[in-house]
Amino acid sequence: MQKLVLSLLILAAVVMLEVTSQDSMLAPPDRPSEFRSPDELRRYLKALNEYYAIVGRPRFGRSVNKRSAADYLFKPSHKNE
Repeated sequence: MQKLVLSLLILAAVVMLEVTSQDSMLAPPDRPSEFRSPDELRRYLKALNEYYAIVGRPRFGRSVNKRSAADYLFKPSHKNE
């Protein structure tokens, strides 16, 4: 039973690390040193537009005022003594 719990915790940690790693971030398209044709420029600008459409998308739900899990676990007691 302990091996199962430990392996699930390790698996969850690896998945969380993979999701939050910087390598998984979308990289901008590589810019050629010289555009040899209008079609090459058009392809680059299309890829750049797709990149900024994804990266510039607003991230709803990320708020400074959101409560963390620690707030729920360690909330102060409001007892009148």
